[in-house]
Amino acid sequence: MLRKFGIVLFILTLVLGLSACGGKEEADMEATEPAMEGTAPQRVSGEMVLVPEGEFILGTEDTEHPTANYPARTMNLPAFYIDKYEVTNMEFMDFSINENYAGEGAKEGKDWRIFYTLEKANVPVVFITFNDAATYCKSKGKRLPTEFEWEKAARGTEGFRYPWGNDWEENRTNTYESGYESPVSVGQFNDVSPYGVHDMMGNVQEWTTSPYLPYKGSKKRDANATEDMKVVRGLSYVYRGRMGSIFERTAYVPNYLSNFGFRCAKDAAPEETDAAR
Repeated sequence: MLRKFGIVLFILTLVLGLSACGGKEEADMEATEPAMEGTAPQRVSGEMVLVPEGEFILGTEDTEHPTANYPARTMNLPAFYIDKYEVTNMEFMDFSINENYAGEGAKEGKDWRIFYTLEKANVPVVFITFNDAATYCKSKGKRLPTEFEWEKAARGTEGFRYPWGNDWEENRTNTYESGYESPVSVGQFNDVSPYGVHDMMGNVQEWTTSPYLPYKGSKKRDANATEDMKVVRGLSYVYRGRMGSIFERTAYVPNYLSNFGFRCAKDAAPEETDAAR
């Protein structure tokens, strides 16, 4: 009897010892990760934020360095909804299975699935073409946002340079400064716009439905500014956020494959707009 008791006691001691070692290893791993503000929030798949009707400031008045986002002007937009978070790997996987959809990248050996693992379920899906993104949104009864809707949702009505204001703040977004060197799960950083939309400054760049055309009154005529190209908004983990801004814009052909993601939008019904006032 004593011999059996001794065996049981030995096993319990061994299990507890291994658990303690595992806890120490996890703590050490957490300590080596770059710091970030806040923790990932509880997220509802496809959750959207209402952006009310009204004016906002589009572009910039930087006359010394006029770029594709010059000049600034006031624009009025009707109310619309926009996804609170970028579309994730898991969400696009579910869509692909349910709709039997193969992304355009599969034809070129750059399928988004190559970059997907179970650990990246809540990371924004990338290597998605404009058409892939538009097809996904349509399947959800939504659409891609225009670049103007995207900018209003990102910077609010005060014309902020960053979603949180005009001053750069360290560890606020997943840009080059964060040290991650890859996309992270949505909502991990405190990169939140005045309307409560997450990850618009950093993480991944995002497709919009707008053609790449110069702003009215622009002093810069981009030779590549054609209706064949679609505007991409936001920065990502490869860009220096401190040197950037939320009103920057660039564009690519619709079938271009890179670390681009997306989020969806949709029109707001009149009754929904009235309820938000």
